Amino acid sequence: MNRIALFGAVVAAFVPGVVLADMNYTSLDINYLDLDGDGGVSGDGFEFGGSYELNDDFHLFGSFQDQSYDFGIDGEVIELGGGWNHGFSDTLDFVATLSWIDVDYDVGSDDGLALGGGIRSRLGDSFEVEAGLKYVDMTESDTGLHLGARYYFNDSMALGASIDDNDNADTLRLGFRWEF
Repeated sequence: MNRIALFGAVVAAFVPGVVLADMNYTSLDINYLDLDGDGGVSGDGFEFGGSYELNDDFHLFGSFQDQSYDFGIDGEVIELGGGWNHGFSDTLDFVATLSWIDVDYDVGSDDGLALGGGIRSRLGDSFEVEAGLKYVDMTESDTGLHLGARYYFNDSMALGASIDDNDNADTLRLGFRWEF
């Protein structure tokens, strides 16, 4: 199933569209999280994040998650990193990222590095899709698939949804982005 979803996102990214502006890498995000962990443990939370475009090719990003799981388990996740984006056209970018992740739960903590890569594409003037893979190296390494889409209801604000399918947990995000 994951291969079919990834193939669909890649094909959709190459559909020609009309775009009012190039991709923007300066933004603020707020997301609601629906979390499904190993062993049937589930939870929810919020994520606050953002990115800052240094120039046409590089950006910095960060996020903070506050999570609450079943059985009274709470946690926080902080991610800080940088990214390189290469535009194949005004509507399609390849994005590579390197970041540090710190995970702190009631039952333990860990930190490590993450390496990611994927595509981001605008379809028309109000729809964007993204797909990528991310490898996280902590005590237990994990590789995950990310699929997402956003609807821009004006030039700088969007509503979005995404899913991260990892070995240890799956995360559904519903959120708002403000680009400036």
